[in-house]
Amino acid sequence: MGERAAAALRPLAGELLLAAWEDGARCHELYRPLALLAAALPGADPAALAVLPVPERDLLLVRLRKATFGTELGVFGHCEACGDPLEFTLHADEVAAGLEAATAVTADAPVEWAEAGRRYRLRPVTTQDLAATLAVPDVDAAGELLLARCVEADEADLAHSGLSNEAAAPSSAFPASAASRFAELHAAAEIRCAIDCPACCASQVLDLDIGRFLWREVAAAARRLLAEVHQLASAYGWPERDILALGPARRAAYLELAGAR
Repeated sequence: MGERAAAALRPLAGELLLAAWEDGARCHELYRPLALLAAALPGADPAALAVLPVPERDLLLVRLRKATFGTELGVFGHCEACGDPLEFTLHADEVAAGLEAATAVTADAPVEWAEAGRRYRLRPVTTQDLAATLAVPDVDAAGELLLARCVEADEADLAHSGLSNEAAAPSSAFPASAASRFAELHAAAEIRCAIDCPACCASQVLDLDIGRFLWREVAAAARRLLAEVHQLASAYGWPERDILALGPARRAAYLELAGAR
């Protein structure tokens, strides 16, 4: 999808915001980022979104977040050492730059290497890959399944080793270097924040799940919007579609006139 998809992103506001929230609320949390992107991208194919590499998907989510809520991301967490709350700000452009660098690694071709007489190819994880692990209760087994889905060996080498290429090869069929390369590839796409706790000065690195972060913001914004619709409908008797067609500034003015603010 790349730059064309980013250029086509629509901010989530009004009816579009409520539709994205409604669609996301009906599905597993793993698919909620895709529901947000599907609402923001006119004519998007859900199947195509599901097979986007996660770094590319997350880059679109960061850009959608900037378009919808602005550049600054207010992040909250807790200190691992003392438990005190942590609060800091990230800038969407800086986060996007890191993800752009990560997506550039495999933009033209998958990671390839040769080892012990076999050639291997490694691609980034997709949402579809992650969904395949939902039925696997064991964390280690889920990790092995992800590796097996994302690493391939040459057909001739698979046939020589007795493995069928009709199904994903078990991760045990791959060398240990495959797991380390897999971890290295995806570590580059993680959104990590180094911070010192102001209470105990402990240094730590926090991970930001942009899909979950944006979903929470969308859910909160949708509830606020529904509350505004309720207040204006109660005050003036207007239908929902007319209230949602108002811009935020005009809605706020009417709420003030109605005594709701």
